[in-house]
Amino acid sequence: MASQQEAVAPESGAVLGDAGATANQAIAPATDSATADMAKAGEIAPAPSDIGQPAPQLVKQASLVLVLTDIDAAVDQVQAILQQAQGDLLSLQDHRSPEGTAQQVTLTLRVPQAELDGVLNALRPLGTVQQQSLTAEDVSSQLVDLDARLKNLRQSEAALLKIMERSGEISHVLDVARELSTVRESIERMAAQQQNLKRQVAFSQIYLTLQSPVTQVTPLRPVGETLGNTWESATQSVKAFTVSGLKLGLWLLAFSPYWVLLAAVGYGGYRLWHHRTAQPDAEAENS
Repeated sequence: MASQQEAVAPESGAVLGDAGATANQAIAPATDSATADMAKAGEIAPAPSDIGQPAPQLVKQASLVLVLTDIDAAVDQVQAILQQAQGDLLSLQDHRSPEGTAQQVTLTLRVPQAELDGVLNALRPLGTVQQQSLTAEDVSSQLVDLDARLKNLRQSEAALLKIMERSGEISHVLDVARELSTVRESIERMAAQQQNLKRQVAFSQIYLTLQSPVTQVTPLRPVGETLGNTWESATQSVKAFTVSGLKLGLWLLAFSPYWVLLAAVGYGGYRLWHHRTAQPDAEAENS
C-alpha cells in the first residue's frame, strides 16, 4: 500500500506541475507583449484618475411608528402602497385591548431599495409620526471577499476533478472525493451567503407600527381611600376655620381700646341727642 501511495503522489505532482506550466505559458506572451508596448511608449502610462468607484452595496432598514384612529383602513392603504411599489407584506400582527379601546398593528414590509424613499413618503401621511429611523450597512467588502473565495474554491474544485480523472488507485480517488465534497460544501455555503447579501441589498425592509391614540382613563379609587381623603379634607377645613376665627379674635383684642373709645363717644353722642329731642317735648306738655 505504501508503494502504491508513493506511485500516486508523483502522478498528482505531475498533474499540478502541468497545470502550472500551462498557466505560465499562457501568461508569458501577454507579459512580453505588455513589456514591449511599455518600451515603445518610453514610460509607464499613469492610471486614469477618472475611473469611477463602484457604487456601495448598502443594506437598508427603516422603522416607522404612526398614531391614527382608523387602523383597519390604514392597513388597506398600506397594502395598496405595497402593491404599487411591487413590495411584499412579510408579517402582520394585530393586538387589541380587552376593552377594545386600544389597538396596535405591527407590519413587516419588503420593498425594492429604489422604492424605499417613495414608500416611506407615502406611509407618513397615514397618521401622526411618533417615531422613525433609517439604518444603512455597507456590505461591499463582504461581497468582494465572498466573490474572491468562491473563485479560489471553484479553481480548487476544477483541479480536484482533473486529479480524479487521472488517478487510478481507489484509495487516492476516495481521498480526492472527500476533499472535493468539502470544497463543494464550502462553495454552496458561500454562494448562499452571497445570494443572501445581494437579496438584502436589492430589497429593503420596513418595520411599520400603527397605534391608536392612548385614552387617559382615571382609575376609580377604593371606597376606603375616598372616605379617608374626604375626612382629611373636612378636618383641614375645620382647622383652617378655627385658625381664622382665632386670628380675628386676636385682631379684635389688639384694637379693643379703640373699640371702647368709639363706643363711649357713640354712647355720649346718643345721650346728648336723646336729651335734646326729649326737652322740647317736655316743655310742650307743660304749656
